[in-house]
Amino acid sequence: MKQISTDTMLIVGGIGAAVAAVLWLSRKGNAQAVGETVGEAAVSGIVGAGTGVVLGAGEAVGIPRTNMTECERAIAEGRTWDASFACPAGTFIKSLF
Repeated sequence: MKQISTDTMLIVGGIGAAVAAVLWLSRKGNAQAVGETVGEAAVSGIVGAGTGVVLGAGEAVGIPRTNMTECERAIAEGRTWDASFACPAGTFIKSLF
């Protein structure tokens, strides 16, 4: 099974939150707030997609991320024992598969 990247999950979550906000605000009849929410979602999606492209390209050519957490570093370096202490349980278990 293919693992979904954190960036992708954040983008999907942001879009889902924006859709929920638009639906909630449209019930209230506040057109300006709906427009602002849609605009925010569009900009967030574009920025998130751009970030994902840059990080993916860097990883493809072997450039490591500079802002990795200790958990991410341990997983990337194959230090399973250290990752078991540094990572939340779900993240650690996913890294094994």
